[in-house]
Parts: sequence; C-alpha cells; structure tokens
Amino acid sequence: MPSIPRWASVGIATGTLLGSSVIGFASPALARAPTVYKVGVDNAGPAGHDFEYVDYFPRAGLKVHTGDVVDFRWNTGSLDGAHTATLVPAGAEADVPPLIAPDADDAGGQLQFNPAVLAPTDPTCGTSTNPCDYNGTHLLNSGFIPNATGGDFYVKLDPALGANGSTTVKFLCEIHPGMQGSLTVVSDRQEASEPADVGIRAEIQRFEDTVGALIAEAQAEATAVKLNPDGKTRTITMTAGTATQFVEVVEMLPRKLDVKTGDTVNWVTKTKKDPHTVTFPKGHGSDSVDPLPSFCEGPTSDTPAVSPAACASPADFEVHFNPQPVGPTAITSPQTESTSGVISTFGPFPDHYAFSFPAVGTFEYQCRIHDNMTGTIVVR
Repeated sequence: MPSIPRWASVGIATGTLLGSSVIGFASPALARAPTVYKVGVDNAGPAGHDFEYVDYFPRAGLKVHTGDVVDFRWNTGSLDGAHTATLVPAGAEADVPPLIAPDADDAGGQLQFNPAVLAPTDPTCGTSTNPCDYNGTHLLNSGFIPNATGGDFYVKLDPALGANGSTTVKFLCEIHPGMQGSLTVVSDRQEASEPADVGIRAEIQRFEDTVGALIAEAQAEATAVKLNPDGKTRTITMTAGTATQFVEVVEMLPRKLDVKTGDTVNWVTKTKKDPHTVTFPKGHGSDSVDPLPSFCEGPTSDTPAVSPAACASPADFEVHFNPQPVGPTAITSPQTESTSGVISTFGPFPDHYAFSFPAVGTFEYQCRIHDNMTGTIVVR
C-alpha cells in the first residue's frame, strides 16, 4: 500500500475531532462586517497520485450569519478536477438540468454538454467585490470551472434566509452526481462558525478522504490473468479508475503493464462519479477519436475550438459528447487511433472494454476525459 503522507499526522494529532461534524462557533454580533468563509471545491492529492476529490471542504457543519459571504474556491492541486458549485432550493434537486443534452442546432441527434450547466446562472456576479445574492428561491450555478485554472465563486447569503431562525442551504456539483454539501444560515442572534475552525475541519476531512483513496488505489493495483481458448494467449484484466464515496482515483492501475504478443487487455472501471475512456495513442494523436470535441457554433456549421475565447461570443462555445467506441480493437502500432468510448459504472455505458496487442512495441494511451490519466502497455 502506498505510504500515507506526513501531513496525515495532523489528523492523528487531532484524533478526538476525527469523524466530528462540529465546528467551533463565533458569538453573534449586533453590528459587524460580513464574514467571508471559504468552502474548498476538490483538493490537492498527495504527490504522485491523481486524486479528484468529489467533495466540498467542509461538506457539512458550517454555520454562517445572514449577510455573510461564502467563497467557493477551486483547488488548483487537483490535476483533472472540474466542477460546479450550484446552490439548490430545498426540494428542487429534480430541477437541476441534465449534464448531457441534445444540440438543437445540429441534425442527427448530436449530444453536447448542456450549456445551462457549463455557463454561470449570472455571469455579472460571483466575484469578491460583487458576490451573487442567494435567497433560497432559485438555482444559482457557478458554471463549469476546471481546477487546473482555478477560480472562486462568491455568494452572499440573503437576510431572508435567517428570517425563521435558521435555513439549510444545499449545494452540489452538476458534473458529478452525489457530490454535495450544505451549510446553515442563522440570524445574528445565534452563533456562527469560526473561520479558523472551518479550515481545521476541512483539513481533517481531507485526511479522511485521502486515507480511503490510498486504500482503494492499492486494492486496484492487482491484475487478473486468464488463459484464452487458444491455449497460448491471455486476457489480462486491469483497472481504469477506482473510487471511494468522496474521491475518484483518476489512474490506470497499474500504470505500466507488460504483456506478450497476441494478449488482450481488458480495462474495467470501478468509478463512482466519473466516466473514463481508454484511448490510443496518448496526446493529440488521438484527437480524431476524442469523445469530447469542442466547437464554436456557427450559422451554417460548427468550427473546432479550444476555448470559449476562440468563439465570436462565449455563448457560441459548445462541447460535443460522442460516447461510442471508435476505431479497431487491435492496437497494431503506436500510431493506431482507437477509443473504448465512455466506460463507467452508471448511465447507459459499459463498465469495461478490451483491446488486443498482436505486435511487439510500447503503446501509450490515456483517458480523453481526464488528460493526466495515462498508461503504457509494453508488448514483448
């Protein structure tokens, strides 16, 4: 099992707090400036590991006064993370728009990432100087923000939320089903959380999440080998991503696999909230089979784009979704372009896909949804 990093001692030294959802409280004040509380979105994994924390830090136990501000902050230490922070009125979880939707402008049933998920509800607010106001009556979405670039989404809790003494505010990620958290808004007559204690709770939560992910990663390193009916070649089963409740281990396990000519490798995913692909070759050589190509919407046709800035208007930017396998199932050279398509443990997708390797060579590949999720097959 991989070693537990030294910062784990923070959790050990504060063992009496592990598992507790109680955060220290500040006394109410009659006249005060708004307090800004940070809620982390995802987190930085230990060195050498690609962990996506499908979690908010802290996910629970936070109490804030009406008028206070919450800074949802994306952690740039997450290599492949991308999330939303979406505040949802009580009982309105079913109103959250789907992640995948038809592209009404394209014929042939083309699917795309839903623009209502990718774009913020109100692009004119959400900054430290102009936080978005939230009164609990409407869905408020930060929009899709990758952790690699980082970002903040500031939300001010409207006084109406404390009118009845306290109100629970729920927030979730529209990209990862089940990634959710909550906070409680209280009136100034009640105690609120101390920001320093909120940070301590977040670190303890990260420790707990990381220990679980390290265990899941170690368990997924093993492969299974089965002799094929020809009595000569084998099928080796390995893992394309595993997970715990709060962490997606975005790794091909093992990262490097030695096989013999004629062998087949079967990738099985144990993901919980992430889809993956197994795509050859690694890098731009597999652009032709990318399941998530991006475009600028045009009056007569779409043109490839790398970001919203490449389009005449950011509203014209769209990401298509092509989940089907493309290309041969035999990888015959390092330049063979082929993809499993989307594999996952949820939705209408398979949880595995296999490729055969008839030729000697070194074959690098990746998940085209998570660019840092890479692996190598060495055929001898």
